[in-house]
Amino acid sequence: MPYQTLDVRRDGGILYVDFNQPPVNLMNFQMVGELFDLGGSLAFDRETTVVVFGSANPEFFIAHFDLDDILRMDNDPSVPQSRYDDINALQALTTMWQNLPQVTICVVDGICRGAGLEFLLATDLRFATPESRFCLPETSGGILPAGGGTTRLALQIGPARAREVILQARDFTGEEAAAYGIVSRALPREELNAYTDALARDIAKRPASTIAAVNEVFKNVYGALADAQFAGFAAENTALRELLQVPGTKEGLQTMAGLQDAEHERHLPAALASAQ
Repeated sequence: MPYQTLDVRRDGGILYVDFNQPPVNLMNFQMVGELFDLGGSLAFDRETTVVVFGSANPEFFIAHFDLDDILRMDNDPSVPQSRYDDINALQALTTMWQNLPQVTICVVDGICRGAGLEFLLATDLRFATPESRFCLPETSGGILPAGGGTTRLALQIGPARAREVILQARDFTGEEAAAYGIVSRALPREELNAYTDALARDIAKRPASTIAAVNEVFKNVYGALADAQFAGFAAENTALRELLQVPGTKEGLQTMAGLQDAEHERHLPAALASAQ
């Protein structure tokens, strides 16, 4: 089906998905719904072996989650809800993509913050340019990454570095992301697409049964962490609800929502500091 926030094209067993939500690729509930729909179709797709995520915007992979949609969560019945009380819709979305049979690759050339980084952490392989910028800015607004990002970051890079990333809420480069283990490697812009396309094509040559066997091994290796991950998700979700009730938090987020334009988003941490 055609999507409003995603550009999708197929090349053999490879599905290319570009985020396309002008002007700065904010993730919102519309995009979440479309990603659910696409993921649901892939769960039973035995012809697609690789999904490559990129961006139609040369500056922004995903800016972050639309703050106007976050502010709707408390009192708007039209906001999508997870079927499970302990996790929210974004946590459910990233969990679905984490468990698909396809190999998922994220190619970041630009800015990836907030929910974009949370989504990236749920994919299998991640690449960036050295100049790409990453950030979890939520604590600047009095909340926390609650789309699975706080939990997955701690599990993947350790609690010390995760605290630094989350609580400092600064932009860090693709080179730093590679050093932290958030991306596999940072490649020069002129090499990034050629490398990731070649990687996707190599993976697509492997039999689906072989990919499934590798995935099953990893699933068993890390299966013991599933309880810890869902406990973390529940804590994130509870904390977000409680923090949204702290006096001043919603007002601060409303102020931040006024900064969701390209000029401010290019240098978001500095814009947030000026607004506080």
